[in-house]
Amino acid sequence: MAELIGYILTLDAIFTWGIASLVYKFGMGKTEPKANLLFRMVCVSVGTFIFALIFSTFSFLSKMNSEELTIYLFWCLISGLSVTLGDLMYFFSLRKIDASRAYPLTQLSLVFVYPFAFIFFGENISISVILGGVFILSSVFILSSKDKFKGGEFENHSDKPPEELLIGVLLAIGTALFWAIAIVAFHQARILSEDVFATNFFRIILATLLLAFFGIFKQEYYSGFKKEYKYKRKYLLYVGLAGALSLGFADSLFYMAAEINGLVLTSTITANTPMAQQIFSILLLKEKFRKRFFIAVAFIIIGNYIILFL
Repeated sequence: MAELIGYILTLDAIFTWGIASLVYKFGMGKTEPKANLLFRMVCVSVGTFIFALIFSTFSFLSKMNSEELTIYLFWCLISGLSVTLGDLMYFFSLRKIDASRAYPLTQLSLVFVYPFAFIFFGENISISVILGGVFILSSVFILSSKDKFKGGEFENHSDKPPEELLIGVLLAIGTALFWAIAIVAFHQARILSEDVFATNFFRIILATLLLAFFGIFKQEYYSGFKKEYKYKRKYLLYVGLAGALSLGFADSLFYMAAEINGLVLTSTITANTPMAQQIFSILLLKEKFRKRFFIAVAFIIIGNYIILFL
């Protein structure tokens, strides 16, 4: 029964992440990444605080001595900084390549999570999980591969030159690395606190405060709050609300699932998120439908079958 609850929580996280990625893409088409980041983090801070008040008690803080509290806050800070840097790179990636390419590449975080989970938590990585992960990651490469170049033009005329695509791809891979670090650091903090929602709040508020301080010297991070940006405020709000649901709620569900089913298995299953995001991109953003989508679906079905039933 516990494993089933873990799977349900993971599916909820996948659905929310997929939807949020589309809102990010829509918002990034109207705003600048740096203007988005601090505004979004403030929204997420408020959201995570509300979720923590509802689902947590913060009682674990009184049980920690000064050394334990310092270590706990350190891991919260590392997780918050890593996810923030990863998000910024993802926003820049969305300026270079479309969401149906950028988001699948971020799932390469799985490649980094495997060794991290083994080294830091001693989690066993079964052959079935590795093999299933290979199939799922193969589908990621299929989904994110660029269209063919014919007659001096791209099949999809909205595609940008090869050098722009390369920068977008590299930024998405960088996102994957930082997100993996954020996952592992959060898992460390969660083990110490045994509380997901409060830990999520602490990591987000610490990252927000540090970003706000850094923004004193880089005023573009405050531009989303300035009067001259008022006409774009609604797009910032869309991204902020999506961030609150994604970072504030879906991430918490993911870590609750990881507590039940383990970090390796849960991370492997969430590598299916690009499939949900791909469907939403085609239906809602009207992005190009590619025939290789069916091949990717087949690989994902095979990968999940291997993980769950072998």
